[in-house]
Amino acid sequence: MSTSLFQVDLSGVLKVLSDSLYSSYQVFIRELLQNSVDAIQARKNLNHEFTGKITVSYFDKGDEKTLIVEDNGVGLTLDEVDEFLSKIGSSSKRNQKVNRDSFIGQFGIGLLSCFMVSEEVVVISHSGKTNESVKWVGNINGTYQKSRIEDDLAIGTSVFLKIKEDVHFDYDLIVELLHKYADYLDTDVQFIYNGIEKESFNKLFPWEKATLDDSVLRLGREKFNEDFSMYFMLKDSSGQNQGIAYIIPRKTHYGTVNAHQVYIKRMFISDKSNEILPEWAFFIKAIINSSNLSPTASREELYKNGVLDKTKIDLGNCIKEYMMDLGANSPESLVKLIKIHGEALKSLSLEDESFLKFIAQWFVFPTTEGNLTLNEIRKKTKSILYISDLDEFRQVLPVAKANNQLIVNAGYIYDTEILNKLKEIDKKYNYQLIDIEYYGNILSDLPIEIYDAIQSRVVDLQFHLEDFLCELEIKSFEPEKLPAIFYMSQDSMLERDLTNIKEESDDLWSGVTDSLFSFNKQYLSKLFLNYNNPLVVKILTSKNKDLDKVFVQMVYVNALMMGHYPLKNTELELINSNLLVLLEKAL
Repeated sequence: MSTSLFQVDLSGVLKVLSDSLYSSYQVFIRELLQNSVDAIQARKNLNHEFTGKITVSYFDKGDEKTLIVEDNGVGLTLDEVDEFLSKIGSSSKRNQKVNRDSFIGQFGIGLLSCFMVSEEVVVISHSGKTNESVKWVGNINGTYQKSRIEDDLAIGTSVFLKIKEDVHFDYDLIVELLHKYADYLDTDVQFIYNGIEKESFNKLFPWEKATLDDSVLRLGREKFNEDFSMYFMLKDSSGQNQGIAYIIPRKTHYGTVNAHQVYIKRMFISDKSNEILPEWAFFIKAIINSSNLSPTASREELYKNGVLDKTKIDLGNCIKEYMMDLGANSPESLVKLIKIHGEALKSLSLEDESFLKFIAQWFVFPTTEGNLTLNEIRKKTKSILYISDLDEFRQVLPVAKANNQLIVNAGYIYDTEILNKLKEIDKKYNYQLIDIEYYGNILSDLPIEIYDAIQSRVVDLQFHLEDFLCELEIKSFEPEKLPAIFYMSQDSMLERDLTNIKEESDDLWSGVTDSLFSFNKQYLSKLFLNYNNPLVVKILTSKNKDLDKVFVQMVYVNALMMGHYPLKNTELELINSNLLVLLEKAL
């Protein structure tokens, strides 16, 4: 069996690079800078005494534009030129045995990106290992030439590109790209335009300075176009991922995906990264430099692996520690933060029990006495009652206020889950979810002698509510003008909705609902009559039972409407039928 080499269509490969791998032809600048930085690092690994330097020269003669990128890195031998520049997918970094992790690139396809802007790529290099000089010329048609040259060159490599006419490239664009990719490299990058030196690119990240100052906020505002006022240092446990976290100064919604700016070994990788922070941290935008994360082949995203997973957890813990520090040293700042991003912090607290124990006291809940922090609620009562449904809370609100009963409205996102969790872990207080079984406990029981005296009348009235699966109870509560309140479980709400559907649908849909849902015949709602109400007292103490049905069913429907419960057809009919009974009695 003979062995053959793949025949590579370079133009086809370039189409894949431009259409699928790289987001823009402009990344060729990053690829050239990356190769230069890695070459300088490779030379440092040989223990050469030198100061790394990269020069980017741009010559614009109108009809001819040339870009030259030079470095004083390790350089290439003739064999290395053949291996690493002429074989697609090969990488000089792959065979480096010493300190391989110090390199930015790992994939060996970066030079191909140059063909997106130039028909020809010329590389001239002098090796710091063999002291030989070589020249390599690659062509867009897939051919290349290589040779040794006798020029007396300094150690390093120069790449020459003649920019294609149909490629947008000018002075402003290259300055913009150099700021994007070269600003924070630890190697000095000089930019020369038409032979005149214009700028140098080499500065510290804000968190590397002796003290954090206003430049941190300026950087955040420039990068994210947000008027930040709060920020803090981000650092993982390994110390290999550091940066600045900016707190978004406006309310953000759960599920918001923020784009963070990520550098790897000081080289800009992406301003659209959404993998480096936990999902719950949607109130933060970050700038992060990593020394241990890996880029994907395009070097525009982070490679998903265990290192990234651990980094995400570590940086999440750093965010939590910041919140705890605010609580201890700047509580007013934490209150401000929760006011804007309470939803995000509640989401976070449900994932971390220790964080929940700390931050729960700062959370604000609507109650029958207005908006209160949990800490304020705890000072008022040891028994924290809460309702998980907004409509149920609205129904009980006037009764609770009239009876000076503090109840928490936990009908907003995360609130019920948080109080349920605190019920498990905070044994100092009694957390009680008000459901149909507990609801009557917030109302006052009757004295036993009164209860015994009216019990038979309660049984009489109960008979007229059987068809509605509603249980009747007698309680005493304020305001006295309210004759009754109605409470319905979530199961009963579902049953009512399905009953309405069945009543208004054909047999097919009725059969479908029967097959999907079934309910035991039990009391799923309660009607609490108020013994403080004169009308209720009159009915309960009357020996005339003629109007029992009319009374209890009219009170039932009235309580439903006051509780904003939708009425079924049969309940709507009660209004008409009972009004007719009253009219007949009157006439």
